[in-house]
Amino acid sequence: MDLNRLHIVVFWVFFVLFLTTAASVLFFTFGYRFSFHRGIFIYTGSITVKSNPRSATVSLDGNAVPADMIHNINQSIHVTGIMPGEHFLRVSADGFQSWEKKVVVQSGISTEFWNVLLPRSSYDRARAADGDIVRVFPSPTRKYFSLVSDTGSETTVAFIERTDKTSKRVFSSRTYRFDPEDGRNVEWAKNEDSLLIPLRSRADGKRGVMIVDLKTGIATDLKDIAVAPDPENPRWHPDDNGTFFVLSRGSLLLVDPAATSSDRIENVADNVSAYDLSGRSAAVLDRTSGIVSRITFGGITGTDRKDITGPIPEADRFSAPYLTMYDERRIAVYDRDGEGFLYNDDLKLEPSIIPLGTGIRGVQFSDDGKKLLFFTGHDISVVFTRDWDVQPARKDGDILQIARFSSPLSEVQWAKDYEHVLFVNDGELNLAELDNRDRRNIATILPASTSDIIRQVVTLPAENQLYVLSGPAPTGHAVFSFISFPEPIGLFGQ
Repeated sequence: MDLNRLHIVVFWVFFVLFLTTAASVLFFTFGYRFSFHRGIFIYTGSITVKSNPRSATVSLDGNAVPADMIHNINQSIHVTGIMPGEHFLRVSADGFQSWEKKVVVQSGISTEFWNVLLPRSSYDRARAADGDIVRVFPSPTRKYFSLVSDTGSETTVAFIERTDKTSKRVFSSRTYRFDPEDGRNVEWAKNEDSLLIPLRSRADGKRGVMIVDLKTGIATDLKDIAVAPDPENPRWHPDDNGTFFVLSRGSLLLVDPAATSSDRIENVADNVSAYDLSGRSAAVLDRTSGIVSRITFGGITGTDRKDITGPIPEADRFSAPYLTMYDERRIAVYDRDGEGFLYNDDLKLEPSIIPLGTGIRGVQFSDDGKKLLFFTGHDISVVFTRDWDVQPARKDGDILQIARFSSPLSEVQWAKDYEHVLFVNDGELNLAELDNRDRRNIATILPASTSDIIRQVVTLPAENQLYVLSGPAPTGHAVFSFISFPEPIGLFGQ
């Protein structure tokens, strides 16, 4: 072979190698990997993880993901070039509990986990207060807490400043007691200068309401200023004008303590079994028809009443119903001894009334109203009120059962991201995720002991703080303390 012909052969060999290498690089760049088992190029998939804390380590199939495979996008970890099929994903960080799932990766698709929340392995609690505390209620700005205490013969209410822990007693009574089983809150006025305290007589169990002026320390019994027999569920008027609503034997009343005696009560609506406030309107449940109506504030009278739902089933049989309104198109109604229902108008088809089951102990809408958390004494579930396009996608009306336990549940509520649920079971505080792909991760945040049973949980999402009331038994001496949860994350991560 002469030299020129050899040069030509070498040229074509290198040219073919170049084309092969270039093609391989391009295939690799566009997500293809060569399968030696099958002898072909396969279009790979990817996994995206957004975790708290941000410093978490991701491992796939037991191997830490190499740094050159990780791409930080939107403070998330995007792992590319993963062969399609089932993989084992683990997210971990020093000092935190790990998270893990089996993940099915598909060609050309990113499997996403946007809310991986890792609790710490242990927490040191900071004490805020202690005593015979039975319930705690934060003020609207979260600057203060009202603490309700009961020694068995005397009920007291104090408020503390959250940051410097200074406290002041504002009310005490041996005639009345606060009943935490009523499910009613001590209501802070919007400007944080007054409290409405729902109470029961120690003698006969009849309901009462105390109005407490925090500036003067003067407590006024509702029965001393207005005729409202068996008052329940007192709520301040949203205009913060010193007036408040109360339900009295089927009548929704508006009470103005500062008015003359003849003008202190206005009858807003009759035949009402439950109500809630939202924005500048009230929603009321008709005790006979089961229809929820809206009453708009501003010259508020019974003639402003407008039906916004059809009849809620079984409502005429409710003994002590509760009503929670997100807006006029999403309203939950339930009776603790009867049925629970969600009125859901998604503006697509006819509004639907979704059964929630029996024995509902409480409900809570997410901040965007797209999910409703509801729970019984042993079950936690979520119903979607709107389509949910983030993985895993859900349709409005879909119901997820989050957890079921043989022992009683309490303090069920949304966590900060509304993708996790906090709850107390067997005296310990737990966290459950909504994502049920493969398995649902449930972690213990604060374990229980015989001397430290969690009685109440209060979350302050904006402050990334979680307060707990705990003690050795359901009543008696308790400690009110807090932890940092979830981990604070700055603008550019941790």
